[in-house]
Amino acid sequence: MSQYDLEFRLPPEVRPLSEARIAVRDHYRSKGLHLEFSFDGNLVGDFGEACAVEEYGMRLVEARSNAGFDGYSPDGKKTVQVKAKGPSTNRIAFSYSETQADHLLVLELDFDGGIGRAIYNGPEHYVREFLPKESWKGQKPVSVSMLRKAATRIVDGERLPMIRTMGEPMGGRLCDG
Repeated sequence: MSQYDLEFRLPPEVRPLSEARIAVRDHYRSKGLHLEFSFDGNLVGDFGEACAVEEYGMRLVEARSNAGFDGYSPDGKKTVQVKAKGPSTNRIAFSYSETQADHLLVLELDFDGGIGRAIYNGPEHYVREFLPKESWKGQKPVSVSMLRKAATRIVDGERLPMIRTMGEPMGGRLCDG
């Protein structure tokens, strides 16, 4: 974790999902199957976007399949792309898009611990430097270590500020915008 990885609590509604996942995992482990039943894909991405709204005041775009970005900064001046991952994921996948976001927010969500943290919160172009310049098909990975390297270039004023403090309860911000 770096000095800029700000933590926040996940909403309490996440806990039953995590408990159910652990119960299913433990059930199958007792039968000799070592499966993780990890949260991934759209579920983690949707949680990431919800956290970006509640923690950073991001306003989501209305079209869910919008290429290149997921929403706007609270002041509406910057486009924002949100990527979310679990604690055991070491890479973030990027797709090629003609449109690139002004800002990238990469959140690590620890569902079992009930904590989220921003592991990258800055201009997307710093991270895009690790990706091919020409168009590509499919997805290309960027490692967490590359994200941390890109984060060293972020200067004051380039991060989205958190709008809620760690002790403040969540809720009510998803539809306020």
